[in-house]
Amino acid sequence: MSTPHTQNTKKKAFIDVLRLNQGNIKATCEKVGMGRTTYYNWIDDDKDFETEVKNVNEELIDFAESQLHAKIAQGNLTAIIFFLKCKGQTRGYIEKQYIEKRQMTEPIKVFDFEPDTIVIE
Repeated sequence: MSTPHTQNTKKKAFIDVLRLNQGNIKATCEKVGMGRTTYYNWIDDDKDFETEVKNVNEELIDFAESQLHAKIAQGNLTAIIFFLKCKGQTRGYIEKQYIEKRQMTEPIKVFDFEPDTIVIE
């Protein structure tokens, strides 16, 4: 059985390898020699570990955004269009329509009749 100190060392090593594997959980588990079940148990049981995993993913997003901004600065039209479709929607750079769905509060009346007035022949 692992001591808390050993467990924390394993978790720190996992986070370091996760960073090297660019957030790939499967590759990281294989590299450190543990199953995904252990990873998910750590996520469930240790909020600090979960936060560190989220931080790794945020770092990857930050890196990708910086690369996107670099391409925009170089005048890459695809990067510019992508950015505007994602971040410029309030200014009209949008391709899809958002449909607001509302819940019906009253039933729709299909027929207006009295049951006694129906004649069956």
